[in-house]
Amino acid sequence: MKNKILVIIVIVVVLAAGIGIGIYLLGGEKEPTDGSEAGGGESVLEKNDFSIMMPKDWAETAAPTGVSAMVVNVNEEVTEPEAQRINFKTYYTVVYDTLNQRSREEYFQGVAASLNQAVPGFVVVREGEEKIDNQDAYFVEAEFNQRDIDFKILLVVFMGEGESVWIVTFNGLKSAWDDYKDSFYQVARSFKVH
Repeated sequence: MKNKILVIIVIVVVLAAGIGIGIYLLGGEKEPTDGSEAGGGESVLEKNDFSIMMPKDWAETAAPTGVSAMVVNVNEEVTEPEAQRINFKTYYTVVYDTLNQRSREEYFQGVAASLNQAVPGFVVVREGEEKIDNQDAYFVEAEFNQRDIDFKILLVVFMGEGESVWIVTFNGLKSAWDDYKDSFYQVARSFKVH
C-alpha cells in the first residue's frame, strides 16, 4: 500500500517538476490509442483493465513506472513563462492500487496525508463523492505552488471490486483551470473498469 501511495506522490511531484512532460517532449512517442472515436472528436482509450475518454488532440504517451496510462494535451500552448521553462503540458494519469485491508475512509485519509507531506502548500479546495458506473468515486480538487508556478489538480479515487482502487489524476495550471474543469470532470466520469 505504501508503494502505491508513493506512486501517487511521485505523480504529483512529476507534475511540479515537469519531468513526465519532459519525457514526452524529449523522445517519448505517441502510442496508438487502442480506442474508438467518440462524439465531439474525443476518443476512448481502451486498456485491458479499464477505458477512459481521451479529449480531442490529446495523446497517450509513455507512462512512468507504476502508472497504467498517461495522456497529454500535446497541442497546448502554455503562456506562463515559468511553466514554459519546464515544458509543462496539461495531462492526466491512471494508477491502480489496492486498499490493503484498509477502509475506504482510511485510504482517503492516507492519500491526503501523503500528499500534504510530499508537497508543501498542498491545499484541498473542494472534495465530494458520487457514484460513477456503479462505482464509488471520491473527488478532490487541490492547489499548490512549485517553482513559482500555481498548479491545480483533480484527483479522483474509484473504488473497484474487493480491494481494487483506481486513481485518475488531472494536472494543470491554476490559471487554466476554468478552461479544463468541465473536460476533466467529463473524462473522469467516463472511466470504466472492465
